[in-house]
Amino acid sequence: MTQSVARLAEFWRVLARVRRLRVQRRLREVVDARRDERLAADEVAARIAALERHAEERLRVLASCRREPRAGRQWHATLRAHDALAPMLRGHLAEAQTAHAAAREKAAQALAGWRRETMRQEDASARARECLVRTRETG
Repeated sequence: MTQSVARLAEFWRVLARVRRLRVQRRLREVVDARRDERLAADEVAARIAALERHAEERLRVLASCRREPRAGRQWHATLRAHDALAPMLRGHLAEAQTAHAAAREKAAQALAGWRRETMRQEDASARARECLVRTRETG
């Protein structure tokens, strides 16, 4: 019986070692996913800032339209051209927000995977310790 307990203890030690490697791999995945999520959040912030700059520039063009009646047509054409950029900027923001949501979901999945592997590794380590204690008690 001592041999079977010793073999079982060796099995659990090896499994715990393998699972430690898996935990480390999952942790790297979590770090990468969180970095990607931060980059996506920065991209969303940059797109929002671009829309805000666009709105501020629109206000300046509108003020120029009102101030200079002789050049009003030219300013109105500039305003129309400027306003034509708004849908593109909003589209870029929507894409960035979608990418950020996907990155956030990937980070959550990576964290859940890391937690799962950590629990499995802790279980394997505990079983290896139990087998080692049994081996010492019987041998």
